[in-house]
Amino acid sequence: MHYRSKIFEINVPPSVLNARDLPNATALLTAAYIVFTLSLWWVKWSYPSLEANADATRAPVFSPILQLVPAQTLYDPWSLVLSNLVDVKWWKIGVDLLNLVVGGSFIERNWNSSWELVRFLLVIGSVSNLVVVLVTILSSAVFPKVRLDTPLDGNYTMLVGFCIVYKQLIPETTIFHIRNLPLVSKNFRFKLLPIFVLVVSTVTQLMFLRHFSELLSIWVTFLCSWVYLRFFQVLPPAITGAASRSLVGDASDTFQLIYFFPDIIKPFLSPIFNMCYWVFCVKLRIREPFNEDDVDTGNSLAEQRGAKVITSQVEERRRKLALQVLQERGTV
Repeated sequence: MHYRSKIFEINVPPSVLNARDLPNATALLTAAYIVFTLSLWWVKWSYPSLEANADATRAPVFSPILQLVPAQTLYDPWSLVLSNLVDVKWWKIGVDLLNLVVGGSFIERNWNSSWELVRFLLVIGSVSNLVVVLVTILSSAVFPKVRLDTPLDGNYTMLVGFCIVYKQLIPETTIFHIRNLPLVSKNFRFKLLPIFVLVVSTVTQLMFLRHFSELLSIWVTFLCSWVYLRFFQVLPPAITGAASRSLVGDASDTFQLIYFFPDIIKPFLSPIFNMCYWVFCVKLRIREPFNEDDVDTGNSLAEQRGAKVITSQVEERRRKLALQVLQERGTV
């Protein structure tokens, strides 16, 4: 499907509209998402709240099995997983369902692994939910207004996490093309999608909705998703093109956390990110630091995906490596 107007152009491949071609994991997750979301709505419609008196406001109806309720998480720990597959807002149901069908199909085919998509959506999503619950419980000890008996939105992996995957896999691919409008970028590429979603979500939560637990969930999901893709995801040789070894993480220069943010704040964020990397990777060894081969392999794979690798950094690293080799030869 192709749509074109005087100022706007968008292309939608016909294959994304064919539900019969859904890969296994995408089809299973989509079915589970529809079943659990409809089940939650059925619960909300079937069991109306009881009012204490005629003037009282109805208490919300929720399911601690399907929804993330901090006070109930210890008794219903499966809510950490199941809440990744339910939504209660109409707009989010539409966005997440479309993102799961279209984006999930693309990601599963690109990763060539049904289990990897399930792990990213459910395991990483559950870790994000656990972090949000713990922070909420700790916050309630400091801020009495923080309630532990109301459900949190535990499903932001499809909205936020998938955007990070798109930036990794198709960074320079254009989402839509705007023409004939001054002061507006003509091409909106997937590499801009994560920061766009984060900014819009943050501004909306701070200025209008003021659901700070959801804002926390958005940013925790962003960080957990990036950490997994950057440091822990295992890509088999069939995807990386390597003959004998799998690739752990994405060490490419373009996938550094600093390049998710606008240039104007990079000087302030760079020392913080460098310190975090030194503490967790170099000092604590939670993950082994990337070596030169890891970075070169990551850059090569990123270039195959269309990413524009920062040439100056690559040349500087190769210059240092060549100098190190010459020094080692001189000492032999």
